[in-house]
Amino acid sequence: MPLISVIMGVYNSNEEMLKKAVESVISQTEKDFELIICDDGSDEKTKKLLQNISATDNRIKILTLPQNKGLAEALNACLDAADGEFIARQDDDDYSDSTRFEKQIKYLENNPDVDFIGTDCNLFDATGKIYGERIMPQKIDKNSFLYNSPFIHGSMMFRKEVFSDNRYRTLGKMKKYEDYDLFMTLTAKGYKSANMNEKLYSFYFEPSARKIGFNMRRDEFRVRMEGFKKLGLMPKGFFYALKPLVLGLIPHSIFIKLKARHGGL
Repeated sequence: MPLISVIMGVYNSNEEMLKKAVESVISQTEKDFELIICDDGSDEKTKKLLQNISATDNRIKILTLPQNKGLAEALNACLDAADGEFIARQDDDDYSDSTRFEKQIKYLENNPDVDFIGTDCNLFDATGKIYGERIMPQKIDKNSFLYNSPFIHGSMMFRKEVFSDNRYRTLGKMKKYEDYDLFMTLTAKGYKSANMNEKLYSFYFEPSARKIGFNMRRDEFRVRMEGFKKLGLMPKGFFYALKPLVLGLIPHSIFIKLKARHGGL
């Protein structure tokens, strides 16, 4: 039984980014892990790439969904196959610092009241250049979810018990926001969480290339409304739930400038 099960969903991934993401897991100072990658109905090129990657290390396991189901379903398949005492996330276009798992395990061992933990992160662009950072709140309570999700999903580590009666949900037409929904659900159930004040994760983020359509904004509104109700944040939560719809009224060029100025909206 490995100490850590690392779970990753893959769908038609960028080859170089995927290789770097996997290498950042393989090169961790904490070596006692399994890396479970779920191929979420990718094309043949990605399938072949995953076969080649899995042949390099016997700790890598490949699962396959026959058609694209979305990240939530891919991660749930990974969870069903996970044997580790802890569950770590890793996205296929990001990468982790080599000490991330070691430091997160130590934190959870030293803080038995904390059920899941995230970290701060660097932001990098398509050239690989680090151009910014995201510093997340260290202490989390229900109000932490009002403006944005207080976690970088790919940086998370959970105690496996968290998933004994919880799973990701496929939400809305665009099948997004499964992480925001999960974090609010867990918090509403009384699970405790925090962020480490270290940039142990690097997150691929190109603001100018990320256009959020109306369907995504509507899905986020619905996720916020449901989550805020679970957390007992109504009625004030309603005004925060409107945020994605209001941002959708701002022209994209102005939105990008505001996002750059404020480090994320």
